Amino acid sequence: MGDGLQSAGHHMDVYASSIDDILEDEEHYADQLKEYLFYAEALRAVCRKHELMQYDLEMAAQDLASKKQQCEELATGTVRTFSLKGMTTKLFGQETPEQREARIKVLEEQINEGEQQLKSKNLEGREFVKNAWADIERFKDQKNRDLKEALISYAVMQISMCKKGIQVWTNAKECFSKM
Repeated sequence: MGDGLQSAGHHMDVYASSIDDILEDEEHYADQLKEYLFYAEALRAVCRKHELMQYDLEMAAQDLASKKQQCEELATGTVRTFSLKGMTTKLFGQETPEQREARIKVLEEQINEGEQQLKSKNLEGREFVKNAWADIERFKDQKNRDLKEALISYAVMQISMCKKGIQVWTNAKECFSKM
């Protein structure tokens, strides 16, 4: 009976020592999956950058519209909205035509610069989206291959682990049945 128990204990010890190897393999597969967690964080950063670029574009468009309105108001002499400038004009009188012409010229230059800036931001945004989309498509293809490979390897590892377990219990059962 002692030989049977010793033999069964030996099989159990072999199985117990293989657990560390199995845990290391599982950790390796978990690390592969963690890479995609980090990728998701990088993808969020790309989205945040796109949102910031879109915000800059909207602010540039709003600034350009404001300058065009100011220029129109100076040219026509009518003020559509309440402003500090409108109040000072009413309190202290109109500007001289030379001052108004100089301000109109400055505003027209700022409008031209704003239009150029808006065009460049639009182009930059389109280019960013195009490059980001290409990166995302490339990642999707790579992700599918990597995840398929990792899951197949994990399944094979689980099957071999189960086979080892069955073999250990079969051997232990034989040892117990011989007693």
